[in-house]
Amino acid sequence: MTTWVLLRGLMRDQRHWNGFDQRLRQRGCTVFTPDLPGNGILTHQVSPLTIPEYASSIWQQLDEHLAGQAFYLLGLSMGGMLAMEMAKQRPEQIKHVFVLNSSAANLSPWYQRFNGLNALSAWLKRCRGRQLNPIESTIVRLTSYRHRRDVALIARWSQYRQESTPHFSNACRQLWAAFRYRSPASLPVPVSILSGDRDALVNIQTSRALAQHFNVDLVVLAYCGHDITIDAPAKLAHYLFEMISLEQGEVSEPFADYTDLLDEERDYHEARLVQSLTNYTSALPSDAE
Repeated sequence: MTTWVLLRGLMRDQRHWNGFDQRLRQRGCTVFTPDLPGNGILTHQVSPLTIPEYASSIWQQLDEHLAGQAFYLLGLSMGGMLAMEMAKQRPEQIKHVFVLNSSAANLSPWYQRFNGLNALSAWLKRCRGRQLNPIESTIVRLTSYRHRRDVALIARWSQYRQESTPHFSNACRQLWAAFRYRSPASLPVPVSILSGDRDALVNIQTSRALAQHFNVDLVVLAYCGHDITIDAPAKLAHYLFEMISLEQGEVSEPFADYTDLLDEERDYHEARLVQSLTNYTSALPSDAE
């Protein structure tokens, strides 16, 4: 049985994995999803101003459960920065680091690390409704490619925000920590860098810079935005276990959710077809014309 630790990013918490953690558990993995100080169940805490301080907080949480046990570490966005820092601090406890759509100040310019124009566009084009928080609606529009119009997802995340809202000061402190983060020169653990090819928030060049920095191949997932765990959870899980198997020189066992993997791609392309047909039909001249 393998153990995984999943780390989310700026103003997100364990509820925002949207079932990806459960997908790993269904495969027999033990999964921990600690919250960052200032987020989720730790909303009452003051967020640190540096990534190493966040790493220390996560280690404190994990030490209560893992007692030195080694694990696989996956971090998304700011969580990817945190994952790299944790591997630097205690490499003996980490089997492999997976970094998703992340960046570093010493490798990429600021305008590649945060696309302000796309953020403004997401605000203007966000889904609207009584049950839809405008901030959460904007976040979904900006970070997801396949589900940017998913009203049910936005409503669920809007409810999360109502239950536990990150303080504005903590959001600023987290943004500052991420903005200043510098990647270590090297890591004494295996590293994989993954990126969605439709990331509207962080330019894919930042992931390419990380991959080049660590001298590894960049894994690009097609038709995925910034939050790959929402856009293609089955595909992402498939890649993770494939990479672990290759690293160990083993033949990967049949993927438990292989049918789910195919269904995920079919549903996405069918949804695109329906949308295209709707746009095409609405563009046709009416009988009155």
